[in-house]
Amino acid sequence: MSRIIVKNASSGRELLWRHISIKKSLDDICHTLELEIPAGERTKVRKHERIEVRYENARIKDSGGQRLVTTVLVDEITAGADIEKHSVLVIGRSPARDIIDSAWQDRLPLRTLFQITQTICDKFGINCALIPDNIGDFTAGVLFFEWQGESPWTKLVTEADSQGFILTSNEAGGLIVWQVAATVRQMEGFHLTEGRNIKSIEWKENGAEQYHEYIVTAAGMKASVIDDTCKNNRILTIDLTKPVFEPEKLRRRAETEMNRRRENRATVTVPGWGLTDAQIENLGPVTKKKEIFWVPNLLIPVSMPSAGLNASLLIAEVEQEADTETMSSTVTLVNRAAYL
Repeated sequence: MSRIIVKNASSGRELLWRHISIKKSLDDICHTLELEIPAGERTKVRKHERIEVRYENARIKDSGGQRLVTTVLVDEITAGADIEKHSVLVIGRSPARDIIDSAWQDRLPLRTLFQITQTICDKFGINCALIPDNIGDFTAGVLFFEWQGESPWTKLVTEADSQGFILTSNEAGGLIVWQVAATVRQMEGFHLTEGRNIKSIEWKENGAEQYHEYIVTAAGMKASVIDDTCKNNRILTIDLTKPVFEPEKLRRRAETEMNRRRENRATVTVPGWGLTDAQIENLGPVTKKKEIFWVPNLLIPVSMPSAGLNASLLIAEVEQEADTETMSSTVTLVNRAAYL
């Protein structure tokens, strides 16, 4: 048997719940949580408190059998009622929200991308990790990093993009700096196969935010790339207010913007939040450092003949939902090149 445990980590009190919705994405730094609880649980949670969601399963041999799914700080609490029930909706984001929402000015000396991110995280008491974590700091140096009366977040993301890194929250509420997955994840057995573990499929081609030309300017320089798949006259210009910027990084920034905006996406719904009980059992006596959930930045085999897909695709976004009887995940897939 498995169950979902929701706990107010600030007070140590467990919460009864009716519905859970968790979103994790490579495009959004923070995890988001929408939690519906009975009205009687209202006094157990307050704004800014820390909420943890855990998945309990006896087959998990680490974390006391309770694997952490997400950690958020409460942004909003809304109480409501209709003719059938009284309930409370709790909305939260990962602790990295504090960095995103803050605005101040500072200038950091020459350091690597990871060192800069770590310095900013330290200001807010947020743990910062680099993945992989066994080869030292392999991020490149940043010649100039300054912000004036604004959040440093956009500048961090821009620098990460220029070096080929992604910034996202992890399940414990910390921040991770990692590269786009380069190899198919095999040891856990993740796959998406039509007719086996897929409940529904949606294939989307979206050109609403696509442009023909992407121009990025900084430090008196300009880089331009053309998207030949978008035959119109739309132009997007991004002005990076930075006095020092390497020319190759400027062009990379333009290419990254183009690739993400033109990428077609497949979205599938699957039962559960990750591996089945049998798959977890097959992991053997050691489950630590083995993934059991659908999470962003997993490169997995995908076979969906109805969508013309038979390839290794990258998970860009996951939405996990649960009520008292069912669990499901909505997984969004893209070509890996969209995040390079």
